[in-house]
Amino acid sequence: MEENTYLTILRHALLARRFEERVIQLAMAGDLPASLHPGAGQELAQCAALAALRPDDPMFYGHRGSAYWIARGLPLDRILCDIACKEGGTNRGKGGVMHVVDPARGIMGESGTLGGNFVLGVGNALADQMLGRDAVTVIFFGDGTSNRGQFHEAANFAAVRKLPVIFFCENNGWAVSVSAKHSTAVENIADRAAGYAMPGVVVDGNDVDAVYDATRTAAERARAGHGPTLIEAKVERLLGHYIGDPLDYRSADEQEALKARDPLPVFVRHMVERGLVDAAGVKALEDEADALIEAGIATERAQPLAAPGAAFDAVYAA
Repeated sequence: MEENTYLTILRHALLARRFEERVIQLAMAGDLPASLHPGAGQELAQCAALAALRPDDPMFYGHRGSAYWIARGLPLDRILCDIACKEGGTNRGKGGVMHVVDPARGIMGESGTLGGNFVLGVGNALADQMLGRDAVTVIFFGDGTSNRGQFHEAANFAAVRKLPVIFFCENNGWAVSVSAKHSTAVENIADRAAGYAMPGVVVDGNDVDAVYDATRTAAERARAGHGPTLIEAKVERLLGHYIGDPLDYRSADEQEALKARDPLPVFVRHMVERGLVDAAGVKALEDEADALIEAGIATERAQPLAAPGAAFDAVYAA
């Protein structure tokens, strides 16, 4: 991986972390709806995977975190407007963060129900294949969502048609408040790939090199016409399922241990040790992030709420 790519991943991950911390502050103060599912701990895996793809490769994001959109360059004010149901959002405030969409950046949105992404993403890949487009669709999802029937339908169809798809599972071990130990029969989600004659790869989601290399290999395979790959990144969910989650299903000791395993400061230390950035450079990135966040908040606050009369706009294609 080139040095600039490491720095890009760091910039995006830092921005996503600080952005979400600010969103949580605003939500707890009643200034924003508490609709975002925090992605703290999973930013590096998301950013590294997207760094390995082309900037316009179709992406169906998972429901946890904002790094997907930030890594694709979506302005923060547009994300904030989607959260706040404001006109300035990508969906004009009508769909919230479950429907952030910007096709020019390859951001294709998410289904309104967990599991719908699989069918939408595979359908998108089928269209690209039929039209002869040189694109790879990546579908992000969690370990809990992998137990939905749509995953198996989509994986089978993608394998049969050798579609250019990457199924990217962020396995944080929790489906809302249910441990994967109590919900999932296999130890590794990637083991299920064998049932659909596709490669199944398990990587440490905190290792940006491992995530980047696995995603790039899967993308090259897909573009060559060899079909889909299932990647499973083992990641940490540092916060609750939602803003305000009491986390009473995880012990205080476990939560303290999680903080010690936070992959972002570990990555920053590795970057410093390798001479890719120094303390002043990290501080500059943090200051840049804070300035972008406050500018985005100011723009969001100036936007009007979605107009009731716009409810039926763009429902039907002309």
